[in-house]
Amino acid sequence: MIRHFLLSILYVSFAFTQPELRFQTFDWVQYRHTGKVNSITFSDRFAYIGTQSGGVLRFNLFSERFEEPITRAQGLHSNIITAVHRSSNSMLWVATPMGIESSLDEEGDWRFINRDMIGLPPGSYVERIGESEHYIWLDTPGLVYRLDPLTGIMIGIMANPDESVNWSSGLLRFQPELSEFLIEYSFLDGWMTDLQNLIHPDGENMDITTIAKNSFNEVWIGTEDGTFFRGDPTMKSMTPFRFSLSSNDIQTIGGDDSFWLGGQLVHLQSGVTYMDIDREIADNYMFNKTINMDETSIFSILELKKEIWFGGENTLLVYNKKQDFWRSYNLRLGGGVSRATSMIDAGDDVWVGSSRGITILNKSNKKPILSKVEEYFNNIYIYDMAVGKNKIWIGTETGLFLYDQTKIMIQEYTTYGYKKKDVTFPLKYIDYTAFTQDSRQILAANRSGVLKFNFMDRQWSNAVDPAIFGGLEIKAMALHKNIVFIANENGIVQYDMKKNLMDVFNYSFIGQVNDMYIKGRKIWLGTTEGLISYRYK
Repeated sequence: MIRHFLLSILYVSFAFTQPELRFQTFDWVQYRHTGKVNSITFSDRFAYIGTQSGGVLRFNLFSERFEEPITRAQGLHSNIITAVHRSSNSMLWVATPMGIESSLDEEGDWRFINRDMIGLPPGSYVERIGESEHYIWLDTPGLVYRLDPLTGIMIGIMANPDESVNWSSGLLRFQPELSEFLIEYSFLDGWMTDLQNLIHPDGENMDITTIAKNSFNEVWIGTEDGTFFRGDPTMKSMTPFRFSLSSNDIQTIGGDDSFWLGGQLVHLQSGVTYMDIDREIADNYMFNKTINMDETSIFSILELKKEIWFGGENTLLVYNKKQDFWRSYNLRLGGGVSRATSMIDAGDDVWVGSSRGITILNKSNKKPILSKVEEYFNNIYIYDMAVGKNKIWIGTETGLFLYDQTKIMIQEYTTYGYKKKDVTFPLKYIDYTAFTQDSRQILAANRSGVLKFNFMDRQWSNAVDPAIFGGLEIKAMALHKNIVFIANENGIVQYDMKKNLMDVFNYSFIGQVNDMYIKGRKIWLGTTEGLISYRYK
């Protein structure tokens, strides 16, 4: 009885759940660049794929589709997964560099056991997890650790298990001899093998990182780029699957029905990602593997009817949807490095706002069109642009301006529309950093507050007081009816402008929000920690 009471206390003390109890397990979902596959384990429904930086992928064995991954958004302490194991008592065990975590429902309500409580030496980590009839086992270089299968309490340490252990796969320590195994299988979708490694369809050699076998006698292979293969024991074929972003630093989100993602150029494997979340597809166009695609960080994306434009550093990338073809163009404004911070569709032209001004490009030939607009905003930082009711809204470091497409003139916002008696225009009129809009209204933000302009009656009003977002620089906004989401350096504010209600989300797994996009019941966040969705209604 006493032992049961102590174990209950320990069980509670190790508990670590989702961001808050009011959320369902997958109200917050984090998608990342996965890195290599380190470990694979199976339940009756899922293959759980432990990855180098993308948490635990859940692959449905029956539909052969990915479902929401398990990451820090579900309560894990790290997205670096060194080993996974689904035990016979239906608990999911996950090892990270910080310790061991387990879940009774295989999704959330994670119990965390710090590595120091287990006694792992500095620099050591769990390479694979297994189970015997009565215990959970952790395999590390040189030692194995025996745990209680319910509480995770460490019971013993030894050089080798003293009973038979059923291990889930772990990272291969040494390159094994695989030729006799690989020669039995044919690899699909353009993959090949040299009987020791795998060969990507683009010709790149790909190391095998882990090998697992499930109860259906299927052999699964994980690789260094995050691709894993499901083997058919009857047809002797290997089918590849992969769901990974090209980068974890997402600066911008583009597209309507599906997403295009661009971010900072952080390593040679960077690129842009096309993501169809409804079909759970993520295609990556890597700079070092795609013809006519120059390496650059991506800061803005514009989807046109036939093309996708990507604004980078002194570079414009254009993707032709129908022909599946890329082109790169030089994009220079003034001297030095210029970032294409915003792009808008303006009829026959595309306006490109940058850290050094505005340039207007012809849609067809991508050549600059000389105009007084370029002269007016020369060497002025353009934060954001928007189009509404024959007006181009321009948020700059020197203020908020409107360009009348009919009258072909630039005007300050204070000279346009009507001002209600109770409206206060910001005292600091500089640094308008973000817009968001719908068919009825547009919101413009600087540190002194968020202004709203109604397209119907052409009236200005104060939408959000600076006290709501702390008077900090607003990185991005998103709007749905009366609810506005505001991102600053301290997190996200969800504010109901009609009911005057607010909520603040500053969870560490979100990172810095750079862009936001509302689709259906979810808001999508482009962040320094990957692409994150939040089901807010």
